[in-house]
Amino acid sequence: MDLNDFGTQVSNNNNRHTHDAVHYQQRELYAPAEMVNRPCQWKVVQAGVFEVCGTTARHLPPGAYGCTLNQYGEVQINHRDLQVDDLIDFAESLPGKILEEIETFWTLGDTFQRYGYLHRRGYLLYGPQGSGKSSVVHQVVHRIISKSHVAIFCEHPGFLTRAMEVFRKIEPDRPLVCIFEDIDAIIEEYGDSELLAWLDGSHQINKVINIATTNYPERLDRRIVSRPRRFDRIIKIESPTAGMRETYLKKKLPELVEKGELGLWVKLTDGLSFAALAELVISVACLGNNLEDTIKLLRQLDDQHPSSKEFDRPGGMGFALPDGTRRISS
Repeated sequence: MDLNDFGTQVSNNNNRHTHDAVHYQQRELYAPAEMVNRPCQWKVVQAGVFEVCGTTARHLPPGAYGCTLNQYGEVQINHRDLQVDDLIDFAESLPGKILEEIETFWTLGDTFQRYGYLHRRGYLLYGPQGSGKSSVVHQVVHRIISKSHVAIFCEHPGFLTRAMEVFRKIEPDRPLVCIFEDIDAIIEEYGDSELLAWLDGSHQINKVINIATTNYPERLDRRIVSRPRRFDRIIKIESPTAGMRETYLKKKLPELVEKGELGLWVKLTDGLSFAALAELVISVACLGNNLEDTIKLLRQLDDQHPSSKEFDRPGGMGFALPDGTRRISS
């Protein structure tokens, strides 16, 4: 599910932090190219040995990042431009409770240290496509950025491990969120050995929350889902409740309240995902389509299973006639 399907609204208390974070990014991340690339400092290679280097930054600007290795095998942290709509907070909902739990977790560092544990936590969110897993993830990302911290999206577990080891040497106490979207696909491509080493092996780091999502929890080995301290909280994200649908529709279409139609929309959208709600608003409000017809089409999507078996078999060119014979294309 794309974040644009869901949308971002934060409380007024976070607006100041967001402004500060954006200002920080503009000042340090988006400096003119000539300032970034031109030689301006000396890097200390070893005692008495210096090499030229460009502009340096004591801290990563607040933001979302990916990580990779350059052609020399050195760690690179790459800024990710997250284009988002308004994020909507749903009071008393499961996503809302998860966000509150994470906010509380950041305050417990001394308690974890007192009992001799690393200050880290793992969340695995699973559910059908479009149910809102990514929206929870990106609300966490948005909140940590608003507090001038960073989130790292993992595409390669080995690269993540190396990058975060370097990150912790430079910034040992900064709160960090690591995101594993579609973790089953990551494991399918890279295996699980490096991922397990990150989660609870010799490469663990402190003050981190790992958040993974999957549409297919049955594809995950028990070593991933049945071992505490890898993913401590395994949470099913289901289709939005009536209250969540009401909040979403009221935010997106406030005119429904004035027209007295909000209750009807909430009733007709029972069982629809957030992605379907977004498409409904776009189809009806932006494109002018009929409400009932659009909902019918959205429900039919769940029953469609396109397959290549629908195509003509190899060797037959043209279109099949009603009697089963073929019209050969010219």
